[in-house]
Amino acid sequence: MNFTKKAFVSSIVGLSLCLSLMTGSVLADTSKKSVAGYGTLKGTLYGKDYTTSVTKNPDKAYLIIKGSMQDKNGKTLVSTQQIKSSRGKTSFSGDWSNISSNVYVIYGTHGVQGGNKYGAAAVYTYTHR
Repeated sequence: MNFTKKAFVSSIVGLSLCLSLMTGSVLADTSKKSVAGYGTLKGTLYGKDYTTSVTKNPDKAYLIIKGSMQDKNGKTLVSTQQIKSSRGKTSFSGDWSNISSNVYVIYGTHGVQGGNKYGAAAVYTYTHR
């Protein structure tokens, strides 16, 4: 095999490895909006990891996350209970452990609610394998 063929074969092997790593990768999604009283409400989902945050929380509201997980055919496999932070937090993070290997897409609802003065709000995220 001459040098050109070796280079070509090496390129193909490298490209194949790169593509195989990409297909197993997880995408991230972030959504945010301005919310009266709380500044910016931001939700981030990276695979099974989530973060919900607000710029400020003068109303001592809860931050929340709720997830829904589906397979490639759109069948809902898991619908999580709503998880909420303690009152007054400006950031709330965690993850859903033990996610089945056939989960293809995860939808997240991130919100702020339960304050005395300001209304509830939500942003939505999704990520897939």
